[in-house]
Amino acid sequence: MVSGNDKKLQREIQALIDKTNGLKDYGIKVQVQEGEVHLMGLVDTLHERRQLHELVSRVPGIRSIENGVAISTDGQINDGEVTAEVYEELKNNRVNLKNIGAESIGGTVYLRGRAASQAEIQNAMEAASRARGVRDVISQVSLSAGPDAGDLTLRDLFHSQVNNDREDPNFKDGLYE
Repeated sequence: MVSGNDKKLQREIQALIDKTNGLKDYGIKVQVQEGEVHLMGLVDTLHERRQLHELVSRVPGIRSIENGVAISTDGQINDGEVTAEVYEELKNNRVNLKNIGAESIGGTVYLRGRAASQAEIQNAMEAASRARGVRDVISQVSLSAGPDAGDLTLRDLFHSQVNNDREDPNFKDGLYE
């Protein structure tokens, strides 16, 4: 049985979602039982799903949140299209594409390369989460060795993403011996 406090909390959370730009048009539904919030519905991006969770978590009186909101697009989107959208978001957020690359596998985006700071890595992860079809973002970006590290060459970027030649002692100067 739903208590009066749960009903009040449910109305408060639903009203908050229904007035939030970027979330109000999705028709997300809220249920509260014993202070546990259950969110249901669909959004287009991982960023929106995270935004919803953060918004609801600020409401006082919540014991826990079960975010059952799924990420769905308007149709089929393949990994190549997800990767292309991620690159567009990275570009729009001024991520240095010479240093950080992306690949989508099953909707999980892997960021690879080198960054000058942790803030640059966070910016890239946030940007990637805004692309349609992204279900998760995993950073495999390493921090550069210092302020003089500079931009990666195309070869360095390729090898930081593929990483095969550094593991094989028979691979030298771009050739197998």
